[in-house]
Amino acid sequence: MASNSYPVIAREGWPLLAILLVILILSGQFLGVLATSVVFLILLFFIFIFRDPNREIPSSPLSIVSPVSGRILGISQVDDPWIDRYARMISIKSSFFDVYSIRSPAEGKIVNQWTRRPEENDNKRRFAYRLRTDEDDEIVVVINLNFITAFFLRFYAHSGERIGHGQRCGFLFFGGRVDVLIPDNSKVNVAAGETICSGSGVLGQLVHRESTSTETAAT
Repeated sequence: MASNSYPVIAREGWPLLAILLVILILSGQFLGVLATSVVFLILLFFIFIFRDPNREIPSSPLSIVSPVSGRILGISQVDDPWIDRYARMISIKSSFFDVYSIRSPAEGKIVNQWTRRPEENDNKRRFAYRLRTDEDDEIVVVINLNFITAFFLRFYAHSGERIGHGQRCGFLFFGGRVDVLIPDNSKVNVAAGETICSGSGVLGQLVHRESTSTETAAT
């Protein structure tokens, strides 16, 4: 189940950190200072790897936040094979040293989840989910998997479940490439090469005719 509880250190890393802590205690009792220091440094390294900092979610309900931390690989216009539409795709590369938490790009309802693209002919492994906002905008998040991330990926939201804006909903061990497909008329706020944080970094804005009309009238 998706959660808004932020433990600072990701729960997914607790078992490994607990094992390392026990090894550290035992090495302090039975081994020398050098061995204990090495284990301590390894423990600190994995605490850093499994960090899960709080994020300040943007106040604008139409903002599309990044589901993962990483670097923007590119922005393109594509035929969305998941829901048969023309869309804008923002590709993000999450590295080994980025925060691994996956967050919801917007508030809404999980409509579908897939482990393979419809009518897929290649052997690439993917996990994708389709999010529908209360304004009927649809966002598809595609996580491209390799042999490591396919085994360790965690996603806690289920089809039919509502999820909050920027809410923590999964964990992508060791990072990977994530594609965010948004409505074609959306405004994109990022450019290739930029770095972005999950939950707080804004990829773009959903655009509605009502909003445009209101702004024009105010002007």
